[in-house]
Parts: sequence; C-alpha cells; structure tokens
Amino acid sequence: MAYELAKHSATLIANADLSSYQYYGVKLNTSAKVVLASTGDPIVGVLQDVPDAANRACEVCYSGITKAKAGALIAASAEVQVDATGRFVTKTSGERAGICLQGAGAAGVQFTLLLKG
Repeated sequence: MAYELAKHSATLIANADLSSYQYYGVKLNTSAKVVLASTGDPIVGVLQDVPDAANRACEVCYSGITKAKAGALIAASAEVQVDATGRFVTKTSGERAGICLQGAGAAGVQFTLLLKG
C-alpha cells in the first residue's frame, strides 16, 4: 500500500479538468497553470486532488514522500520519470522526477514516491 510522509504542497490553478489524474506528474504551462507532464518533462510535482474544471484550485505536492500512479512495473529504489500521460515509469532518458520507495507491480498501481529535491 502506498503512503505519504512529510510532504510539502502548494495550491495552484488547474488549466483543465484533471479529475481523472490524481497522483500523476504535473507541470506548469506558460500561463502558470497546472497541466499533465509528458514523457521526460521536468515536473513541478504530483497532483494530490481532483480539480474537475479549468481554473479550479488544486493541490500539488512538490517535495517529500507522496503517493504516485505507475505507468508500468517499477522496482523499488528505481529512479523514475513521467510517461506520455503523466504517470511514472522507470527513468530512461528523461528528467528524473524522484525515486520509487515501494515497487509498483503494474501500470495503474499506486506506489510511494520520494520526489527529487
């Protein structure tokens, strides 16, 4: 079971309905609004709640230990990055988002992520 501990978050504004993307990696667009991150993007953090429309406040964890959504199997202690849909996968050539503290057995599984500091 994934867990959270000593996390820091900020309230930001969603660019669109992100209600299906809790625990996905997010970044800011040029309007400083929260959007899903894509393959290898540097992230601002992990979406913590489910904003259901554009211009809604949303909570983004930017440091600490948080739950995250896997895009594939991830081994414990592996460095991770985001995939094309904002889920986390084992790092290949993208920007490191953090370290998997608890392995994820398959895509769609929640796991524990230590965000890079």
